Amino acid sequence: MLHFPCPLTPAATEVFRYCLEISADLARADMLDDEWPMAYPLSAKCFTRQRACEVLLDLLDKLRLPQEYVPTTYHWLLMYECLHLHIECLNDAPWPDFVDSLKASRVAQDATYLDFPLDSQGRAGVSIDFESFIDVYFWDTDFLLDPSTFYQLGAPSRQQLGYRADLFGVLSGLPPHPAELVLKTVDEFEATGPEGEDGNGAL
Repeated sequence: MLHFPCPLTPAATEVFRYCLEISADLARADMLDDEWPMAYPLSAKCFTRQRACEVLLDLLDKLRLPQEYVPTTYHWLLMYECLHLHIECLNDAPWPDFVDSLKASRVAQDATYLDFPLDSQGRAGVSIDFESFIDVYFWDTDFLLDPSTFYQLGAPSRQQLGYRADLFGVLSGLPPHPAELVLKTVDEFEATGPEGEDGNGAL
Protein backbone atom coordinates (compact mmCIF):
# COMPACT_ATOMS: atom_id res chain seq x y z
CA MET A 1 0.00 0.00 0.00
CA LEU A 2 0.99 3.63 -0.21
CA HIS A 3 1.46 5.92 2.77
CA PHE A 4 -1.48 8.32 3.00
CA PRO A 5 -2.48 10.71 5.79
CA CYS A 6 -5.65 8.64 6.16
CA PRO A 7 -5.85 4.93 5.33
CA LEU A 8 -7.62 4.23 2.07
CA THR A 9 -11.09 2.76 2.30
CA PRO A 10 -11.91 -0.10 -0.09
CA ALA A 11 -13.85 2.35 -2.27
CA ALA A 12 -11.01 4.89 -2.30
CA THR A 13 -8.58 2.11 -3.18
CA GLU A 14 -10.78 1.26 -6.15
CA VAL A 15 -10.77 4.89 -7.29
CA PHE A 16 -6.97 5.11 -7.06
CA ARG A 17 -6.51 1.77 -8.79
CA TYR A 18 -8.91 2.64 -11.61
CA CYS A 19 -7.40 6.06 -12.31
CA LEU A 20 -3.81 4.82 -12.22
CA GLU A 21 -4.56 1.78 -14.39
CA ILE A 22 -6.35 3.84 -17.04
CA SER A 23 -3.52 6.36 -17.05
CA ALA A 24 -0.89 3.61 -17.36
CA ASP A 25 -2.79 2.02 -20.24
CA LEU A 26 -3.04 5.35 -22.05
CA ALA A 27 0.62 6.12 -21.48
CA ARG A 28 1.68 2.67 -22.60
CA ALA A 29 -0.14 2.33 -25.88
CA ASP A 30 -3.18 4.47 -26.55
CA MET A 31 -1.83 8.00 -26.40
CA LEU A 32 0.28 9.82 -28.94
CA ASP A 33 3.34 11.67 -27.70
CA ASP A 34 1.80 15.06 -28.48
CA GLU A 35 -1.40 14.12 -26.61
CA TRP A 36 0.47 13.38 -23.39
CA PRO A 37 1.11 17.03 -22.39
CA MET A 38 -2.46 17.95 -23.27
CA ALA A 39 -3.90 15.38 -20.87
CA TYR A 40 -1.28 15.70 -18.12
CA PRO A 41 0.21 19.20 -18.53
CA LEU A 42 2.11 19.40 -15.23
CA SER A 43 3.37 15.84 -15.19
CA ALA A 44 4.47 16.07 -18.82
CA LYS A 45 7.01 18.71 -17.82
CA CYS A 46 8.79 16.12 -15.68
CA PHE A 47 7.89 12.77 -17.24
CA THR A 48 8.01 11.40 -20.72
CA ARG A 49 5.01 9.26 -21.55
CA GLN A 50 7.12 6.11 -21.30
CA ARG A 51 8.64 7.05 -17.93
CA ALA A 52 5.21 7.95 -16.56
CA CYS A 53 3.93 4.52 -17.53
CA GLU A 54 6.78 2.84 -15.64
CA VAL A 55 6.13 4.97 -12.55
CA LEU A 56 2.38 4.31 -12.64
CA LEU A 57 2.91 0.56 -12.87
CA ASP A 58 5.29 0.73 -9.91
CA LEU A 59 2.71 2.68 -7.90
CA LEU A 60 0.05 0.09 -8.74
CA ASP A 61 2.36 -2.74 -7.65
CA LYS A 62 3.05 -1.04 -4.32
CA LEU A 63 -0.63 -0.22 -3.81
CA ARG A 64 -1.34 -3.97 -3.75
CA LEU A 65 1.34 -4.83 -1.16
CA PRO A 66 0.78 -4.93 2.61
CA GLN A 67 3.81 -2.76 3.44
CA GLU A 68 3.43 1.02 3.36
CA TYR A 69 5.54 2.84 0.76
CA VAL A 70 6.18 6.59 0.79
CA PRO A 71 5.60 8.42 -2.52
CA THR A 72 7.89 11.29 -3.44
CA THR A 73 6.66 14.67 -4.67
CA TYR A 74 7.03 13.43 -8.24
CA HIS A 75 4.67 10.55 -7.46
CA TRP A 76 2.12 12.84 -5.81
CA LEU A 77 2.08 15.16 -8.82
CA LEU A 78 1.49 12.29 -11.23
CA MET A 79 -1.23 10.73 -9.07
CA TYR A 80 -2.95 14.10 -8.68
CA GLU A 81 -3.26 14.61 -12.42
CA CYS A 82 -4.39 11.02 -13.02
CA LEU A 83 -7.12 11.40 -10.40
CA HIS A 84 -8.14 14.83 -11.67
CA LEU A 85 -8.64 13.65 -15.24
CA HIS A 86 -10.24 10.29 -14.64
CA ILE A 87 -12.48 11.20 -11.71
CA GLU A 88 -13.99 13.81 -14.01
CA CYS A 89 -14.48 11.13 -16.67
CA LEU A 90 -16.04 8.76 -14.14
CA ASN A 91 -18.47 11.42 -12.97
CA ASP A 92 -19.50 12.18 -16.55
CA ALA A 93 -19.71 8.61 -17.84
CA PRO A 94 -19.61 6.04 -15.02
CA TRP A 95 -19.29 2.35 -15.76
CA PRO A 96 -22.26 0.50 -14.17
CA ASP A 97 -20.06 -2.32 -12.82
CA PHE A 98 -17.66 0.18 -11.28
CA VAL A 99 -20.53 2.10 -9.68
CA ASP A 100 -21.89 -1.14 -8.23
CA SER A 101 -18.45 -1.99 -6.84
CA LEU A 102 -18.14 1.41 -5.15
CA LYS A 103 -21.64 1.17 -3.70
CA ALA A 104 -20.95 -2.29 -2.30
CA SER A 105 -17.66 -1.27 -0.67
CA ARG A 106 -18.41 2.24 0.65
CA VAL A 107 -18.10 3.01 4.35
CA ALA A 108 -18.88 6.07 6.47
CA GLN A 109 -15.53 7.73 5.68
CA ASP A 110 -16.44 7.82 1.98
CA ALA A 111 -19.45 10.07 2.57
CA THR A 112 -17.28 13.21 2.44
CA TYR A 113 -16.47 12.72 -1.25
CA LEU A 114 -18.63 9.91 -2.65
CA ASP A 115 -22.30 10.03 -3.65
CA PHE A 116 -24.57 8.09 -5.99
CA PRO A 117 -27.12 10.42 -7.58
CA LEU A 118 -29.76 9.06 -9.95
CA ASP A 119 -29.68 10.08 -13.58
CA SER A 120 -32.72 11.23 -15.57
CA GLN A 121 -33.70 7.60 -16.18
CA GLY A 122 -33.47 6.62 -12.53
CA ARG A 123 -30.15 4.79 -12.84
CA ALA A 124 -27.51 5.24 -10.17
CA GLY A 125 -24.51 7.26 -11.27
CA VAL A 126 -21.52 8.32 -9.22
CA SER A 127 -20.31 11.67 -7.99
CA ILE A 128 -16.78 11.82 -6.62
CA ASP A 129 -15.88 15.23 -5.21
CA PHE A 130 -12.31 15.58 -6.42
CA GLU A 131 -11.29 18.39 -4.05
CA SER A 132 -12.67 16.57 -1.02
CA PHE A 133 -10.99 13.35 -2.12
CA ILE A 134 -7.65 15.15 -2.36
CA ASP A 135 -8.18 16.81 1.03
CA VAL A 136 -8.59 13.39 2.64
CA TYR A 137 -5.82 11.42 0.93
CA PHE A 138 -3.08 13.92 0.04
CA TRP A 139 -0.69 15.37 2.61
CA ASP A 140 -0.54 18.63 0.66
CA THR A 141 -0.53 20.01 -2.87
CA ASP A 142 2.76 21.91 -2.68
CA PHE A 143 3.51 20.72 -6.22
CA LEU A 144 0.84 23.19 -7.42
CA LEU A 145 2.69 26.20 -6.00
CA ASP A 146 3.58 29.04 -8.32
CA PRO A 147 7.26 28.41 -9.09
CA SER A 148 8.20 32.10 -8.83
CA THR A 149 6.81 32.23 -5.29
CA PHE A 150 8.80 29.16 -4.33
CA TYR A 151 12.03 30.48 -5.86
CA GLN A 152 11.79 33.68 -3.81
CA LEU A 153 12.01 31.71 -0.59
CA GLY A 154 15.43 31.04 0.87
CA ALA A 155 16.48 27.59 2.02
CA PRO A 156 15.70 28.31 5.70
CA SER A 157 12.16 29.42 4.81
CA ARG A 158 11.59 26.37 2.66
CA GLN A 159 12.76 24.11 5.47
CA GLN A 160 10.61 25.93 8.00
CA LEU A 161 7.55 25.51 5.77
CA GLY A 162 8.25 21.79 5.48
CA TYR A 163 8.89 21.69 1.74
CA ARG A 164 10.59 18.52 0.61
CA ALA A 165 13.87 18.73 -1.28
CA ASP A 166 12.44 17.26 -4.48
CA LEU A 167 9.80 20.01 -4.73
CA PHE A 168 12.33 22.26 -6.48
CA GLY A 169 12.74 19.77 -9.31
CA VAL A 170 8.98 19.25 -9.67
CA LEU A 171 8.21 22.99 -9.82
CA SER A 172 11.10 23.53 -12.23
CA GLY A 173 9.83 20.82 -14.57
CA LEU A 174 13.04 18.80 -14.21
CA PRO A 175 13.09 15.08 -15.01
CA PRO A 176 13.35 13.08 -11.78
CA HIS A 177 16.62 11.48 -10.80
CA PRO A 178 16.16 7.70 -10.47
CA ALA A 179 16.59 8.05 -6.69
CA GLU A 180 13.61 10.40 -6.61
CA LEU A 181 11.37 7.65 -7.95
CA VAL A 182 12.31 5.01 -5.40
CA LEU A 183 9.31 4.10 -3.26
CA LYS A 184 10.77 3.45 0.19
CA THR A 185 8.95 1.72 3.00
CA VAL A 186 8.01 3.94 5.92
CA ASP A 187 10.84 2.47 8.00
CA GLU A 188 13.38 3.06 5.23
CA PHE A 189 12.13 6.61 4.73
CA GLU A 190 12.35 7.48 8.43
CA ALA A 191 15.85 6.00 8.63
CA THR A 192 17.38 7.63 5.57
CA GLY A 193 15.17 10.58 4.65
CA PRO A 194 13.78 11.38 1.20
CA GLU A 195 17.19 12.17 -0.27
CA GLY A 196 19.17 9.51 1.59
CA GLU A 197 20.25 11.84 4.41
CA ASP A 198 20.38 9.95 7.71
CA GLY A 199 17.80 11.16 10.16
CA ASN A 200 16.31 13.67 7.72
CA GLY A 201 13.06 11.83 7.02
CA ALA A 202 9.81 13.69 7.55
CA LEU A 203 6.47 12.22 6.56
